[in-house]
Amino acid sequence: MTKNLGFAVAAVAATLAATPALAQDGQVRIGAELGIVDDDFLGSDDISFGVNAGYDFDLGNTVVGPIANYTGTFADDGDLREMSIGGRIGKKFDGDKQFYGTVSYSNIDADYFPGSLDGIKFGIGFEKDFGGFYGNVETRYGNYEAGAELFQTLIGGGFKF
Repeated sequence: MTKNLGFAVAAVAATLAATPALAQDGQVRIGAELGIVDDDFLGSDDISFGVNAGYDFDLGNTVVGPIANYTGTFADDGDLREMSIGGRIGKKFDGDKQFYGTVSYSNIDADYFPGSLDGIKFGIGFEKDFGGFYGNVETRYGNYEAGAELFQTLIGGGFKF
């Protein structure tokens, strides 16, 4: 018990000590998104909305970091909810632009099927930095249990600090 408590205290202390160093080499990101989601590529079945958060570690011309998303829909035939957590990697160019890719564990729950489904979601996108604010365009593909698929194309924006 004492050994575990000592380890926990040491881990918290190391994390707190490292936080200022991490803040110098990256940025927290929080954003919102609006898009189109369907079970067909470039479909236009439902309009989606969402929020996302993450952290970008700046490695020079490359950016990597964790991401988390929540997506919902404005649907007439039932609600869809998706939550995901994963990572992204991007290649910067011209100082304020980047192309990036994402991969996430994802869980969807919809009124039109029983229970929820787990799967993997992949995305590719383009992001432009506007000095503390960013805008992006992204397309995502999710492959879930029971052969379910989900495609989403979106625009988004948010803040980096």
